[in-house]
Amino acid sequence: MKRAIFLLPLLALAGCAASPEQRVNAALQEAGLPAKIARCMAGRMTERLSIEQLKELKSVAKSNEPGEKLSVKRVLRRIAELGDPEIVSVTTKAAITCEIGG
Repeated sequence: MKRAIFLLPLLALAGCAASPEQRVNAALQEAGLPAKIARCMAGRMTERLSIEQLKELKSVAKSNEPGEKLSVKRVLRRIAELGDPEIVSVTTKAAITCEIGG
């Protein structure tokens, strides 16, 4: 019983940790994408990109002004500026798929 008391806080903390998909989703929404498209893209992107590549994407979300809403097209332009062709390819395909099929 005493062990259970010590494990409860650890389990609570483990539940608070955001997955890479959740962080990408949040970053895309922070960059101004609609929630539905951001969720769709995040799932596809986290399946295909490395953690390092996903971290590079954070700079795109942080480069806009607070509250600024960007179109998918403008987000893709900013991602292209990162200079990683795989990030551009995966993100573009995810954006097209999610825009069309949602």
